[in-house]
Amino acid sequence: MSSSGVRFTTEAELSRGGLVECAVNWPARLDGACPLQLVAVGRVVRSDAASAVVRIAKYEFRTRKPWAEPKAAGATGG
Repeated sequence: MSSSGVRFTTEAELSRGGLVECAVNWPARLDGACPLQLVAVGRVVRSDAASAVVRIAKYEFRTRKPWAEPKAAGATGG
């Protein structure tokens, strides 16, 4: 991954010029507490049966809910 593109593995070849959205759980947290996700959109510039390269056209960081955590004893759903 770089500021202008991303390469990733695939199970099949993607169409050149096809639009792709990639979401990556970001390791740093907003204000040390809120989980972030980097969402990038771009077009496929290269692809084969095992990987693809996408040129990033736009990206943004989004806040996300933390992974499902076990509820405390006695807590109720709702």
